[in-house]
Amino acid sequence: MNDLTKLLDGSIDDVKAGLAGKSHDDLLKLKAAEKGGKDRKGVLDALDAAIGEADKNRAQGVVEVEPRDGHRQFAPAIASDLDNSAPAGIAAADAIDTSGAPQQIVPDVDMTHPAVDADPRANTTETQNRIDFNDPVKPGHEVVEEQLAARGQ
Repeated sequence: MNDLTKLLDGSIDDVKAGLAGKSHDDLLKLKAAEKGGKDRKGVLDALDAAIGEADKNRAQGVVEVEPRDGHRQFAPAIASDLDNSAPAGIAAADAIDTSGAPQQIVPDVDMTHPAVDADPRANTTETQNRIDFNDPVKPGHEVVEEQLAARGQ
C-alpha cells in the first residue's frame, strides 16, 4: 500500500476530507483501489464528484494544486496537461481480443465511465457474434440478410 491509498483506510468522512488537492490521476487511482477493496458507495460517490470537478476544471484550463492552509488552490493548467499536439505514445496492439478489437492498453481509462462500453457484446447471441459487418461495398443490413440466408435462417 502506498501513501496515496492509505487514505482509503479511513472512514468515509476521512476519505472525503482527504480528497482536496488530489490530482485527476490520483483520484482515478483511488477510485480503482476503492473498487478493488472495500467498494464503499459513499467513498465512490465522493471520488466521482471529485473526478467530475477535476474534469470540469481541466476543461476550463485550471488544475487543482496542493492546498495551502487548508484552502483549495487552483493554478493555470500546465501546458503539457492540456497539450494534445503530440502523439500519446500508446503502444500498438499486438493481439486481437475475442470481440475482434485490437488489444491496446490505454492508461487511465476508467472502464466504469458511462461513455466506455466495457462489454460491447453483452446480451448478444452466438449467431449475432458470427455475423461479419466488414463489407466495404454493401450496407450492413444486406450483409446480415445474405449471411442469414446462407445459413438457412
